[in-house]
Amino acid sequence: MFSPLTQERIGSYVYCLMDPETKEAFYIGKGKGNRVFDHINSYNEQAVGDDSDKIAMIKEIKSRGQEVEHVIIRYGLTEKEALEVEAALIDYAGLDNITNSVRGHSVNRGKISVKELDLVYGAKAIEVHDNLMIIKINALYKTDMNEQEIYEATRKWWVVGEKNTQKVDYVLSVHNGIVRGVFRPLSWHRSLETNRFEFVGEPADCKSRERYLNHSIEKYIKKGQANPIQYLFIDNERKRIIEIEETSDPTDDDNIKISEKAILIKINANFREGMSKEEIYKATRGKWKLSLERAKKADYVFSIANGVIREVFKVDEWNSYDDIARIEFTGNLAEDDLRTKYINRSVKHFYSIGEANPCKYVNI
Repeated sequence: MFSPLTQERIGSYVYCLMDPETKEAFYIGKGKGNRVFDHINSYNEQAVGDDSDKIAMIKEIKSRGQEVEHVIIRYGLTEKEALEVEAALIDYAGLDNITNSVRGHSVNRGKISVKELDLVYGAKAIEVHDNLMIIKINALYKTDMNEQEIYEATRKWWVVGEKNTQKVDYVLSVHNGIVRGVFRPLSWHRSLETNRFEFVGEPADCKSRERYLNHSIEKYIKKGQANPIQYLFIDNERKRIIEIEETSDPTDDDNIKISEKAILIKINANFREGMSKEEIYKATRGKWKLSLERAKKADYVFSIANGVIREVFKVDEWNSYDDIARIEFTGNLAEDDLRTKYINRSVKHFYSIGEANPCKYVNI
């Protein structure tokens, strides 16, 4: 542990946990004070039942009769500098090669292929020749998704106006303002359980895909636009494009039931549209006034903003901070089927009017 004087002088720092046998880092983090030692302290105090990759690695090292090596990579940093260095190192190492759950801060400026970077900043603006439905799949999109996976992430379940769907020629899957998929809907179906719709469709013809795929719709995105559904319809008489934001309330769906053991955490103050999964994770993970004993019973944490589920995380472990009587969790994105089931669904019915506590236990 660092002495009080050392803690004061080194400021914010970036560190790694290293396997003493291979001399390879298996976890990268940032912090102040004695944060670098918290992982071992957490392991010693509450590792029973914790199956995170980080804890598993610590267990393996200890089973060999060795101790984890703590290495400070950069110190004397500001908080902002530490966040940037941590993110850069995690991106460089790759999540597949270390036990970190998510990438670091400002991942929208993080590791990216030159092709994707050129697409984000150099994509041509879309020219509308058909009646289009735009569906933003920011929360579910991954850069290595194939067309079928993009289709599945796009086609269900949405609160839409049934009359509008009948006018749609093509559905555009959009991530960060760029068209990632183009599909022709063949039929629309209402859920038997909720007021939401899915479509059954097929990939658009080559001409339409060439016309829209990898093009930008930025000029049609309005600042602060919350609804993931938008329409661009052609008015042939006046020779213009009609922009329509879906008016059906995406949160008007009070039949959602959560069957998992979970904690709902409101992040209204820090939430903004277009946040990455990693940014939502950082806004959600802590530090919260919760019972550590009760929180450890939760399998999942739901990020809530304005009454809507924005992301779902599977909990690896909870860490307590005695000096401030608060706790935070570390975890990963939940399973894809669970995220698809819950993201963009309303949980307003879980809260009473005027309820101020940002954290709520469900099934615990």
